[in-house]
Amino acid sequence: MRKALKRIAVFIVIVVLLLAGGGWWLITYIEPDEALTMNYEPISVKDKALNMIKNLKPELVLTEADINNLLKMHLSESSEPLAPDTTLDGAAFELEGNRLIARLNVTYKDRVPAQLQAEYKLEWQAPNIVLRPRALTVKEVHLPLRLLETQVIPLDLPQQDVVTVQDVQFSGDHISILFKLQLKLNF
Repeated sequence: MRKALKRIAVFIVIVVLLLAGGGWWLITYIEPDEALTMNYEPISVKDKALNMIKNLKPELVLTEADINNLLKMHLSESSEPLAPDTTLDGAAFELEGNRLIARLNVTYKDRVPAQLQAEYKLEWQAPNIVLRPRALTVKEVHLPLRLLETQVIPLDLPQQDVVTVQDVQFSGDHISILFKLQLKLNF
């Protein structure tokens, strides 16, 4: 009987050690590889558009840096978390045509840091850019897409009586917004 209890105790200790080791490995595996921040430079799309109108250029170009700042500004001001029990610690965004690749450093339940990569499809729904989730991974491991929600990024463009958006093009590392100027002349 004593021998059986000793074997059970050894078995339990080995299982606990394996579980602890596996948990430690998992936490170190998913932790962020790079330090990302939520620092951004405030950007006013409206001011950029008004400057474009002053110069009589019918196109507003938002660079990858502009989009990075705009998204960080939106996420910082948003009261809703990225996902339940998750805190967003840092982010970096890359444009690839009509796709947006987001590298996100998050902390789950204030304890487990992880680096996620999310892929979104960019769409134009006047006057906003809409980010529709396409994929979510943590270190090449696919996570359920239901963990991400569609994000709506308001652009705050000038009033519709001055300009209207004619077309939006997602190309390479920038977004081009083509305007149609509506000049009203009073004689």
